[in-house]
Amino acid sequence: MFEPIVDAAFSLLLIVGLPALFFFFVLKGALVGKPLPASVLLPGYVLAVSPSALELVAIVLISSLGYAAGQLLVYYGARRKGVAFLRSAPRVRLSEARLRRSEVLFERYGGPAIFITNMVPYLGGLVLIPAGIASYPIRGVLVYALSSTVIYHAALVAIAAGAVGFVS
Repeated sequence: MFEPIVDAAFSLLLIVGLPALFFFFVLKGALVGKPLPASVLLPGYVLAVSPSALELVAIVLISSLGYAAGQLLVYYGARRKGVAFLRSAPRVRLSEARLRRSEVLFERYGGPAIFITNMVPYLGGLVLIPAGIASYPIRGVLVYALSSTVIYHAALVAIAAGAVGFVS
């Protein structure tokens, strides 16, 4: 079902390059682009373009900044309008069970829940909904979201780079 979406995104990524990478990760961070798995896009892009070491760093930073920017959209939307913000968003499907799990995680762990869930595929970003509703400090959101995303994306890129002999 999502294969045509991923194929189209990957084709556009190969044509446009890093600006498309940033755009896709903004969508992904904003929960709209969940069908675009980072675990496919980042390694696939690295394998397809054979980047230099400096370009690998740029790929990690650009994808991470895009993802964090998308997450900030979720955070501010939830802060202003609560869960209604996401319910009115096109193409965002959020079950009550997943929302409740994210609320429990945030209530129990606070900011570190942002850090941890950002490294879990299909879970990243959901904790920003209760964080926004609770008006969690933006500085903490940025630190947790960006640092965890950089680590996760760097790991994905390093694995792909290692597969083609960039990393010893």
